[in-house]
Amino acid sequence: MESCTLAEETKPQLPLAELLTIIVTTSPIRSNPSTELLQRTFDTFQFAGREFAYECKKIIICDGCRVLEDDSGENTDSDEKKDDDPPKITRKYANVKQTLRNGIATVDQAKNYDEFKKRLHKLCTDSRGTQSVFCNTTVVELEERHGYGFALRHALYNSVETPYVCVIQHDRTFMRPTPIRQVLSAMESREEIKYVTMSMKSNLNYYDIFSSKFSRRACAELKTMIVRPQELNIKGSMYGPNGHSIANMVEPPSEKRRRLRDVARETYKASHQNIIYEEWVESESKSTRGVNQDGSHQLSLTPTLFWYDNTHIVRTVHYRDFIFNPVFKMVARGGFVEDKLSPIIKRSCERLGLEDGHAKFGCYILDDHSGDVFTGHLDGGSYNTAGLHVKKNASERR
Repeated sequence: MESCTLAEETKPQLPLAELLTIIVTTSPIRSNPSTELLQRTFDTFQFAGREFAYECKKIIICDGCRVLEDDSGENTDSDEKKDDDPPKITRKYANVKQTLRNGIATVDQAKNYDEFKKRLHKLCTDSRGTQSVFCNTTVVELEERHGYGFALRHALYNSVETPYVCVIQHDRTFMRPTPIRQVLSAMESREEIKYVTMSMKSNLNYYDIFSSKFSRRACAELKTMIVRPQELNIKGSMYGPNGHSIANMVEPPSEKRRRLRDVARETYKASHQNIIYEEWVESESKSTRGVNQDGSHQLSLTPTLFWYDNTHIVRTVHYRDFIFNPVFKMVARGGFVEDKLSPIIKRSCERLGLEDGHAKFGCYILDDHSGDVFTGHLDGGSYNTAGLHVKKNASERR
């Protein structure tokens, strides 16, 4: 994998490590105790640049879990309850993935999770002073189950000293070179940008999603709110439909997925998300300013009314003092940030008007108009290591 070399118009004066802390959230999944999923995620940090991968402080926040009683009311391995055993519950869910998603583990799964955390500590300790993506990484364990939102809040309040954070879930990967440094520069120069999420499959054509739900008037207003900062006018032929970023992209693992990717690219070309950009490029080309010349390419920040928990950069103070302010109650304990916050953003826009309602949250989606996403999803809930595949095949043969 190549790490990205990004040309930029303006750099922040401070090193990236003094501006940005990376928070990675994790919780019990069935591939525990293997650390393979997290290692695959960390390996893609190189796509965000060397400073991001090797110099920035990283916090892995391990959420706690609750233990599910056996149907028989007995523990899997022992009938004796130890003083340090986590509290047990009896509620049942439809499948293993959903149960773990709700922070509920069987006795064996809880033990696997404990072993996973031990291996994670060792991985980070062994990486100190080396050129490993796990260098400068601290593991924080929560005794009780908080849920994604409150686990993130704990990390923000107790482990972050930088003005910005990059929040990444344990199964969210970078798919190609991503201009993290330039995004941060744009946020430094424009206070209205408080949150930037990297594009993914479900929001690549966000303007089209918005236009299917709201009026023409709202769509016209959203169009005027698209931000194209000078800091995201990036040289070096890195971005856009013919950029080097696409050439360095992680290839889909199968022919079927490659075909789906090609279809998605063609769909993007015909989307309003792309047509609006092409119209803007044409209008700028007619002016004396010009655009996308000499290998440079202008990236866009599209306003969003949905707060995606996918990989994003946020002002630390915005998270601490506003989003997680207990007075506003915008994030529920045990849940995801996006679940409760996104409807609040929508109601804010309905009450105050689109521009003023959105300004309070200042959330945007990064798009380089190549038709490809910046981030992917390994789906931790369904992730199978090679060992799990062997067990599954063995059970199917019985």
